[in-house]
Formats: sequence, C-alpha cells, structure tokens
Amino acid sequence: MIVIMEGLFLIGLGKLPMNFQRQFKKNLKTIILIQISTFFISILAKMLLTELDAFLEEFGPEIYMLYLNRDLVRVKVEATDHKTEKVSDAVFEWLKETDILMQEVTLNERKPQFEFDIFRKLLERIAAQNVKCDQLDPFSTPIPSLAHFSFGSILCFKSREEASDQLLEALRDDNCSMIGLYGSKGSGKTALAKAMGEKVKYLKIFHEVLFVTVTQNLNIRTMQEEIADLLDMTFDRNGEAGRARRIFSRIESMSRPILVIFDDVRVKFDPEDVGIPCTNRCKILLTAPSQQDCDLMHSQRNIQLGPLSIEESWTLFQKHSGIHDEGHSSSFDLLNVAREVSFECEGLPRTIKDVGSSLRGKPIEEWKVSLDSLRHSMAKWQIFLSFRGEDTRYLFTGSLYQALCQGGFKTFMDDGGLHTGDKISPTLLNAIEESRLSIIILSEKYANSSWCLKELVKILECMKLKNQLVWPIFYKVDPSDIRHLRKSYGEDMARHENNFGIDSERVQKWKSALLEVSNLSGKEYTTGYVIYFKRLLFALFYNNPFLLY
Repeated sequence: MIVIMEGLFLIGLGKLPMNFQRQFKKNLKTIILIQISTFFISILAKMLLTELDAFLEEFGPEIYMLYLNRDLVRVKVEATDHKTEKVSDAVFEWLKETDILMQEVTLNERKPQFEFDIFRKLLERIAAQNVKCDQLDPFSTPIPSLAHFSFGSILCFKSREEASDQLLEALRDDNCSMIGLYGSKGSGKTALAKAMGEKVKYLKIFHEVLFVTVTQNLNIRTMQEEIADLLDMTFDRNGEAGRARRIFSRIESMSRPILVIFDDVRVKFDPEDVGIPCTNRCKILLTAPSQQDCDLMHSQRNIQLGPLSIEESWTLFQKHSGIHDEGHSSSFDLLNVAREVSFECEGLPRTIKDVGSSLRGKPIEEWKVSLDSLRHSMAKWQIFLSFRGEDTRYLFTGSLYQALCQGGFKTFMDDGGLHTGDKISPTLLNAIEESRLSIIILSEKYANSSWCLKELVKILECMKLKNQLVWPIFYKVDPSDIRHLRKSYGEDMARHENNFGIDSERVQKWKSALLEVSNLSGKEYTTGYVIYFKRLLFALFYNNPFLLY
C-alpha cells in the first residue's frame, strides 16, 4: 500500500515520465486487487487455522480413545476363557469395523491436501464407534454344556468335559488338520464326536460339519454317497475317482471352514480317495477303537476317551435304572447289587445305559442274574483259545483269532512265550478263569502237549465251578478217536504213561478230561475256513453252539 501511495503522489507532482505514468495507471487496479486479496486471505487463513485447531482439539482425543478402546477390547477377548465363554459376535464385528476405520484415518493423513469435510465425517464415525464400544453388552455368554449339544445323551461329567476341552483345543489349532479320538467299544466316542460337531458350529469355528460312518468292510462309494447327501450333491459319474474330484472341488470352493467326522475307523484309507482334502480349511476328526488305528491314519493329535469314574458310572446308572425314582422302593440288598452291576459295566456309558434300562423295575433275582452275566462278559478276556501251537497256530487258530477279534470279541491266544516250568503260568490261569468261553481246538497232536492237557483240565474245572462255556472244535480228528484214545491220541497218552506212570494222578486226570471233552457238543472241522468262521461267529452272537451245525 505504501508503494501505491508514493506512486500516486509522484504522478500528482508531475515528476514521473509519461510512459511510466501510463504503465503505472494501467497496473494500478491489478496491484490494488492483489493487495486486497492478500489482506482478506490472511484474515481467512487465521479463521481457518482457528477452526482447524478447534477440530484437532476435538479429533485428537476421539481417535486416541478409539485406539485405547480397541486395545482394551482385544485384551478382554484374549482374557476370556474360551472353554467356557463365547465372545459375542458383536464384539468381533466392532473390532473389524474399528480396524477399517483406522485404516481410513491413516490413508487420509497421508494425502498431500487436508480435506476438511472428509475428516469431519471420519470424526463423526469415530465418535459413534466409541459410543458403540460402551454398548458391547453382553461381552460374552456361557457356552452351553455337552448335554445341550448332545441333546441330553451326554451328562456333564468331568471325564467327558476334559476330553471335550482337548478336542476343542485341537480343532482350533491351525497346525493340526487331523485329530483322532479313540476308546473302547461303548465308551461314547460317537456321541462325543457328534456333540463336538454341534459345538464347533455354535462357536462358528466351522461352517459345515459332515458326519460319515466308516463301515468295517471299507466302502469308498458308500462314504461318497453319504457325503453327497449332506452336501446336496448328485453324481453324474459312477467312478470313485470322478466322484472324489467332485466332492474335493465342492469343498475347496466353500468360503468358510468345514469339519469332516469319520466315525469308527478300523482300517487305513486315504481321505482324498473319498474326496476329502486334509487342510486347515477342511479338518478331519476320526473316531477309532485304538490309538494304533489313529496312527495308521497319520493323525496329528490323538485324544483318548477313557471310562467313566466309579461315581460317574453310578450317577449315570441311577438315571437309567430308575432305582431312586419317586415311588420306587429299593431295598438295601437291591442297592448293593445295583452298585455291583454299575461297577461291572467298567465305566462304559453305552453298557451302563443298556443294562440300567433293561433292569428298570425288575426284581432283585433278575439283577443278580445280570450281575453274574456281566462278570463274565465284561472280563478282560471273553474267549480263551486252547490249541497245539505246532499244529494250528499259523493256520486255523491264527485265522480264527483274527476272525474273533474282528467280530468284537476279547480273545486270549497264547503267543508261545508262557509255557515255562512245570506249572501253568499265572497269566494263563487268569485268562482261563476270566474268560466266559473256552474254545478248544482238538487237533491231531493236541494230546502230545502236556501243556494243552493241563489247560484242558483247568478249563473243565472252570466249566463246573464257574459255569463257563466250553466249545470243542474237532480239527481234522474224529471225536470217537479221542473218546477211545485211538490213533495219535492213543499213542500220545501211552507216551505220557511211560513218562509219568500208568497210574499217576495227572495222567488219569488227562484221560478223564479227554473223555469229557469228546462228549461235549462241538463241530468237526474238515475244510473251509470262511464258512466255518461265519457259522462260529453266528453261534457266538446267539450263545448257542448248536448253531455251528
């Protein structure tokens, strides 16, 4: 402004040349406008800076509070006991929205020009997000019990909760894609696996759970059809490989994780042959009778489902037997028998349920009969095999042993290392005494072994004293030759008489035992393992040796 005033003064005095006067007048308006603009811009800038300072004073604490709230929420999520509490979905949604909001703040801060309107809208959203944080109630809710997820079939016992916690931990582990759950027949593996399937869906760990039963005689096509039904698929190809590709592709296309449960795995197979990928997005939980079965499937973590404790068993037994139901009078004697029956069920939930339900409202006599039956059936060994090793171990008896085990029978077969000294080992004695049934394979050289004859005497004693069952199998021998000590049986007994004396007590016991066993109902075997074993298993299931014929 001073320059302009001096220029006007000089023009008034006429001291400036004409050409300078014309140029000065020409630019005078421009100069004045520039000066005026500069003046007003400085005033406007001061106003804007004042408003910006006020905005920043408001924005700073809000963004700081958002960062603080986010960290506090994260700490609270981590501190939650995820075994018993489920964090609300609203909490995770709030954390997700907060992260997105913070990313927007960072992006706008990096822009070369400050966009006031954008930051004003961000401030409003940040303030609203802070208010929303205060409204995260409830933050978490208790996870329902196993009884809820099993629809009442599993009670909340400590032993089951412990197995459930281990399974949940493994299913959440990103480094574990195949988990094995193993335990005895009737221990409740299937029920627990199904309950865990419901639980992980509730916790949103997996979006889909497929339950597939593995048959004893592995059938890939049956499993594929079961999976197809669950995924609402139809096959246009009949080949197993084509079906596997279709299932594999379908699972891989799913946006969220999936859990596949293979129930009752007893033989090794490759899940990919069925169409199931084994990845973090598609985990596999398999149930099996033993840890060895899990190892054969290359399970990365194996969890054992043990029996119920004595008190847990008694609690479950009372529920199913109704022994303490209102209006049901139970004598002291009945309660004692009931306790023993519960104990003999060996902590197996399925056995406890079946036995308890079958005895509901029954007289004490039936309880005692059931107790006697359980003491035999729940013994360590159900079947004892007596045989001459050199004759049949690697042929008939070995195949019979495999067939019995596959049929679910706890079968004792001496491996040849228990015949030491002159007496039957305690292991053999216990196996004979604890078994419900002894199967005696009377082969050509059976009587040649003094060990076999000692076993035979003990078996027949248990038959009389313990009411055990004895089934003889006449393996390529005629029962009458045993009865009358002819052919190899006559020769072997003559040798024993020479060694121990014709009137020795042990030889007389052996002769009496051979006579007795030859008169028992049994089956004369000639040839054909498969048909014979099928008949034998059928007879065993119905506890009737006459079904062998």
